[in-house]
Amino acid sequence: MSTYTVTLGEQSARARSLQEAQALVMEHITDLVARDPEAASQGAMMANRAFSVGTVAQALDTHGSWQTVVSVQGEQVKISITKRRWWSRSQ
Repeated sequence: MSTYTVTLGEQSARARSLQEAQALVMEHITDLVARDPEAASQGAMMANRAFSVGTVAQALDTHGSWQTVVSVQGEQVKISITKRRWWSRSQ
């Protein structure tokens, strides 16, 4: 079983599934697009495509993490997901 740590700029949140992590990322990116549609839309499209074609899942399985950067109002906002595996012990 795995859990995920989602870092959105300076904030972090935990997710129990990749789908939950994706929802957190896309919600944050939607907020960034609302603040600066022209600058953030490219990052939003790239992140959406990375989830839809499986790039995010592959990076998490291979490297244990995935990250992107979205520009908004002249600043770069780092967004990342880190996969953590929880191993159960036999009792």
